[in-house]
Formats: sequence, structure tokens, C-alpha cells
Amino acid sequence: MNGDGLQSPTTATTLRLRNNKRSAQDGSFADTKEQLGYFVIEGKDLDVALDSAAKAPCAVDGSVEFRLVLPMPPRA
Repeated sequence: MNGDGLQSPTTATTLRLRNNKRSAQDGSFADTKEQLGYFVIEGKDLDVALDSAAKAPCAVDGSVEFRLVLPMPPRA
């Protein structure tokens, strides 16, 4: 990532962990006014990213929202 943007929240997948069970749903989690931070997870597909994010402490009490990186146009 070189300052690339993220796709719209409408394209998001949200992961939550509750009682050691993983739950994923389509769509953004919350109507937030601020962005708290992000991680870049590279993987061959969404399942690999979900497996990686399930290990994050923030997934236990909160949620992890996934969005793809916007494709950058080729440089001239």
C-alpha cells in the first residue's frame, strides 16, 4: 500500500468473535465519525484474512471490518 484508498464501507465484511465463535457478515459495522486505525492483511482470499484477523485481540470485544484496497491506475 502506498497511500491507496479503501473501497466503500458498503463493500465491507465485518468479523466478530463471541464465545470463541467467529461470525462474519456483509456490510459495515457501525456509523462511525472517526477512523481508529487499520491493518493491511495480504492473503489469497477473504477466508485467509478472516483467519488472520480472528487472532487479533480487538476482534474479541469489538469487531474487525474488511475492505479491499482500491486499485490504483497505472502510472504514465
